Amino acid sequence: MANRDAPRGLTPSRHLTGGNAFSMNAYSVDSSNATAIFPGDAMILEADGNVAPYTSGGGVLIGVCAGVDGDFDNLTRRYLPASTAGTVWIYDDPDIVFEVQTDGTITADDAGNNADVTAGSGSTTTSISAHEVSATTGTGTAQLRLVRPVPREDNDVTAANSDWEVFINEHQNRSTTGI
Repeated sequence: MANRDAPRGLTPSRHLTGGNAFSMNAYSVDSSNATAIFPGDAMILEADGNVAPYTSGGGVLIGVCAGVDGDFDNLTRRYLPASTAGTVWIYDDPDIVFEVQTDGTITADDAGNNADVTAGSGSTTTSISAHEVSATTGTGTAQLRLVRPVPREDNDVTAANSDWEVFINEHQNRSTTGI
């Protein structure tokens, strides 16, 4: 059975230490950010203390966007448009396990390997992220650790676009170097 190709970013699933309480904190985004931010986007911490969505090149993540604060002009906004200052809420606990779709085929043998995030452009219509986990996996340094295929009957791990549980391997709150 083929999996549906429907990227939706990273969604919290469980906590490595048990339970399903997902802590998040507010972070600022400045207007120089040229990329729209959607819930489910992997996020980086910039040198000026602001955050931005991960776009390319690997590197340390601060967490995953949980949501954005609206403004008085648009209380229903569910994403932060590009070049717009604002506040985003980020799941920044390094022990959160997320579900994410692969951008290709990852087999069950890849559990325990590492992979980077593949950034895609989210939808301004649906406010859904397009971030995925790269199907290029290995033992070298990478942003995400593959935990296991999501245990669901409709998730065919032998086919492209399977769903996986991952946690952030290169996390700002566990990194030994600063930004």
